[in-house]
Amino acid sequence: MKASICLVIVLLAVSTIAQQGCDPSQYDSVRQCYSKFFKNYKLTLGADNSFPSYEDFDALRGKDKSGLNNLGMARVCVFQNSLSDCIGPNSVCINPTDLLKVFNVDSKYAYSWIEDFFMNNYECFTEYKYTMNNFYCLQTVRIIGKDKLFQCKYQLDVDMNNDICQAEASYATCMMSVYESYCGKDAGVYTCNVVKTGVEHALPQCTSNLISCPKYSFA
Repeated sequence: MKASICLVIVLLAVSTIAQQGCDPSQYDSVRQCYSKFFKNYKLTLGADNSFPSYEDFDALRGKDKSGLNNLGMARVCVFQNSLSDCIGPNSVCINPTDLLKVFNVDSKYAYSWIEDFFMNNYECFTEYKYTMNNFYCLQTVRIIGKDKLFQCKYQLDVDMNNDICQAEASYATCMMSVYESYCGKDAGVYTCNVVKTGVEHALPQCTSNLISCPKYSFA
């Protein structure tokens, strides 16, 4: 949902915070899981364990996510859930400190990869039923509401120059409002949770600053 954000300074700062639960002995398992995952998109890890271009990966997957029906999204979720199942408890290594050790990844894209893993887990596992049942309305927002979504992203980029955590909180609120305006309250709740879960893992120092997403009507 969010394009790459250059957060080199932030990631370097976060890397000084001790991450709990990940041991270097887990790194190889994570690499093997991602290697299998990327093959689904005809991409590979580099010989030095470097990730492929995030933009290239996102564009390839985006063809399924933005398809005319939800079959492409179902395919995305099959791949994502296989990755999540493979990584299992080693997901503790998908954090700003360890990801840079597990893989040779440009620090400015580490944020995107971490956020991507957890946001797609939410879409494809936690709220898979909602994702599939509401695919068409959510997809419509990305088309007819693209100018509003762009404005949310533009403001995020501007706000990132100040308080990063507040910027993310405002971004979540903005995105929630856009989706709610087109697809109803639950779409806003869904979007809020997607954004929030990504930020909580990519920028853990911002967790306490994020908004509390409303409850679903079906909860």
